[in-house]
Amino acid sequence: MKVLRPKTKTLTDLLPAEVMERLLSTGTAKRYADGQIIQDRGDRRAGLTIVTAGEVVAGNVGRDGSFLTSALLRVGETFGEQTLFSDLRRTHTLWAQGPAEITFVSAKAFFRLLEQEPSIAHALLTLTVQRNYEMMDFIDSQRRFSLRARVARLLLATVDTDDNHSTVECRQEDLALMLGVSRVATGKALKQLEGKDLITLRYGHIDIDDVAGLRAMVAGEDQFFEVEND
Repeated sequence: MKVLRPKTKTLTDLLPAEVMERLLSTGTAKRYADGQIIQDRGDRRAGLTIVTAGEVVAGNVGRDGSFLTSALLRVGETFGEQTLFSDLRRTHTLWAQGPAEITFVSAKAFFRLLEQEPSIAHALLTLTVQRNYEMMDFIDSQRRFSLRARVARLLLATVDTDDNHSTVECRQEDLALMLGVSRVATGKALKQLEGKDLITLRYGHIDIDDVAGLRAMVAGEDQFFEVEND
């Protein structure tokens, strides 16, 4: 499956190369095949896990078999911080999307290195604030925007150029899982966008035919002024 989200800074971006190398060297690397479970919801093993290759998807399965995707973790991103600083259980099941590799740093090894390298604390705090920002923006959009606009926002999250045309590799099922709505409702929202000549639906892909128009449509529903981050 495909998870859409804008690219953000990772632990690799925020730490000096030599510190990142020390952190990885204190942990244990493990490879996973596509779809293999990396952690289960409720696990309590304390430590920091760093994605070193491939992609990792986080989500949860309900008792009724429903599934909700929460995040896509890329190389350099981390998970498990709550087990280190708050003694909390892990809240999501994570699995490899395609071949992936992670490095697990135990709590004991992590805190030993943290005392020597305070830059690690600063980097993790930066990532935590960044995630909270993304989460609050997502929650806010769920309350303020129509499903059509929420779908458009997800598609636009993949556009990182000034081009007015882009192609998104994503299925309608993936969008539905990310938004926590039915595939039927998602399909109707996509058809509305296609009817306005903003996108074209293709098998496994969605062409954004008018990036500026799609952004204008979302802005037309927004009651607040835009916050721009440099």
